[in-house]
Amino acid sequence: ITVAGQQPKLFNANEPPAIVTNTGAVEDWTIENHTSEEHAFHMHQIHFLVMAVNGVAVANPTLQDTVQVPFYSGKGPYPSVTVRMDFRDPNIAGTFVYHCHVLFHEDNGMMAKIRVDP
Repeated sequence: ITVAGQQPKLFNANEPPAIVTNTGAVEDWTIENHTSEEHAFHMHQIHFLVMAVNGVAVANPTLQDTVQVPFYSGKGPYPSVTVRMDFRDPNIAGTFVYHCHVLFHEDNGMMAKIRVDP
């Protein structure tokens, strides 16, 4: 899992967080899948609202902690899911992970850390 503009790499627990934000923030993230395998994006500590799939707004966004990101067929735009991350709860300050919930992917380094500063 790579943040746009960062170098792709496997998860290493000793690396600094890939993302740093603050309590009080509300952020919209667009997660793209550039591979031919489906991925299940999972976030620890918070739930998020799924706002759009492939650029199409979701009629009734629901809170989730995992969302399926469709595989790339090799044609057209990359499949994407836009989620709204709500970091307003001060109890979630700290460092935790987000990752692909496909066990083989997670076990092979498809994970990163996020730090939420107070």
